[in-house]
Amino acid sequence: MKTVIVHVFSFFLLILLIVSSIVPFYINLKDREYSVDLPYYFLVLGRDEDLDNTFRTDVIILAGLNKGKILLLSIPRDLIVNLDGKERKINSVYELYGIESLINEIENLTKISIQDYIIFDYSIFKEIGNLLGPIDIYLEKDMRYRDYHQNLYIDFKKGNNQLTGEELLAYVRYRDDSGDIGRIDRQKKAIFALMEEAKKASIIKLSEAAELVLNNTINTFELNKLLFLYAQGKDATLDFLQFPYKIVDNYVIVDNSEIGNLQYKLSTFEIEKSVQDSKIWILFTKNFKNTSYNFYTFVFSTWTSPGYQIKVLDEKFNLLSSDHSYVFFKNLDENKKEQVMKDLKKTYKTDFIEVTDKIKYFELINFVSDNLINTLDYDVLVVLNDRW
Repeated sequence: MKTVIVHVFSFFLLILLIVSSIVPFYINLKDREYSVDLPYYFLVLGRDEDLDNTFRTDVIILAGLNKGKILLLSIPRDLIVNLDGKERKINSVYELYGIESLINEIENLTKISIQDYIIFDYSIFKEIGNLLGPIDIYLEKDMRYRDYHQNLYIDFKKGNNQLTGEELLAYVRYRDDSGDIGRIDRQKKAIFALMEEAKKASIIKLSEAAELVLNNTINTFELNKLLFLYAQGKDATLDFLQFPYKIVDNYVIVDNSEIGNLQYKLSTFEIEKSVQDSKIWILFTKNFKNTSYNFYTFVFSTWTSPGYQIKVLDEKFNLLSSDHSYVFFKNLDENKKEQVMKDLKKTYKTDFIEVTDKIKYFELINFVSDNLINTLDYDVLVVLNDRW
């Protein structure tokens, strides 16, 4: 499963940024009384049609908006659902049955009603890049790649690069030995580089960009609706929800013991304080290279100790030795620290080094924050190596 929240939500942030920049221009042209019934839910679906020669929606995000609150739920692309008596991965539903069937499946899972959707493929990077570019991208190393079948050619040098729209598309589609992790990181960098250019763009260009996004994606949005949603969401608090699943015989299936709790949160926009306060919240990241699916699977299928709320950040933290696993504690008493250490060791069959170095702690906090995770929610930060 990809860590798709980062780049999909960033994509939607780009849309909101463009919209917010042209609000003063449109405010007198649009009906000020326009509104949308809250709570409001929509789907963000992503695909790479040209690269994979398929219409599978490998990015599936359910977003919810209520007064002062935004919820984002990433649905695993490999989740098994049953259609016409056959078990299929949910990322194939759109291609085989269409958008309405996919919406129905997600509504059945979540027990909420979805009002709108937006479907994009990565060609949107080229279009927006051409309009706002050239786009400044810093590369940590040279990038060279040629694929005649996909007509994809890359020859970028380490350091600052100014990329055209076509070059930006090649940059985000580039594949190397880091797999999905590296690709997602490049997509994230491209998004924020586009956002920086949008901040400097003229009203006319921003207006063109907003129309470009709406016209070059499959969506049910209108500009006045985006304006309303921006006004509702620009100061809202943001919560990322974890879809409850488990791995059985290498299949990703719904964890029926937890799905009711997810449905409650989506419908009420409430995280039960009594549940949250009674658990220790642990955030896992890693200091090794591996496929993103394997790390998610390993953490969630291995952890069985009760009394914890687990979240996985599938990104590599480079600033600690990969020879060990590490744990950072925040405001836990000694008894709870000891219990966490015992449960970590029992689960992963290795010793963990407690890090008290404040510099390393804040480096990790910055790393987690850069990946759009609120560090205030977590009592324990774990950096796991690959020597379990």
